[in-house]
Amino acid sequence: MSLFQFDQLTAQERYKMLCAAVIPRPVAWITTIDPDGVVNAAPYSFFNVFAEDPPLLIVGMNRKTTGERKDTLTNIERSGVFTVNLADTALRDAMVATAAEFPSGESEPQIMGLDVTPGSTIAVPRLTQAPISLECTLLDQKSFGPERELVFGKVSALYARDGLFDEATLRMTVPHYDPVARLFGAGYAQLAEPTERPIPDWRTIKV
Repeated sequence: MSLFQFDQLTAQERYKMLCAAVIPRPVAWITTIDPDGVVNAAPYSFFNVFAEDPPLLIVGMNRKTTGERKDTLTNIERSGVFTVNLADTALRDAMVATAAEFPSGESEPQIMGLDVTPGSTIAVPRLTQAPISLECTLLDQKSFGPERELVFGKVSALYARDGLFDEATLRMTVPHYDPVARLFGAGYAQLAEPTERPIPDWRTIKV
């Protein structure tokens, strides 16, 4: 078994190892709006849901390669709202393209030909083609040095493509909606067919 002590590694080396070890990761394809009404879209894979009461999700955001803060974080801080869109494989290439460092004031959805739909509970649009979108308000924000900030969003509404959820039971009606799974480097993956493994009663477990 190999041992890697993180206090002996650079930040970039730690980043590389953590991204390779913790896979697959979901991707938050976040839409925000700037003071001029321009819609911004960018993906973040340091992301997951966090709690259900209150309904929270958490996103880790770094800086541009130039050291500047990303437009997504600036827009969230100014407006206090954002939408997390979840991409399926059909949208993967468009999502990856929006990770490019577009100049401030340029709209990634407009450049990529992605339709947007106004939000219902917040004044930020969602990506119309995304199978699932989560409208969020900024609940809290934590800074961990100049390179990493955590954003806590409280989910106010969930949009789902017609047929994904049973409206009576609220259960998903398909094995999965083919979400984009982030690996490391430039790697992405598709989910295979799921298998169910209910948690057993401990008294039935035999070694």
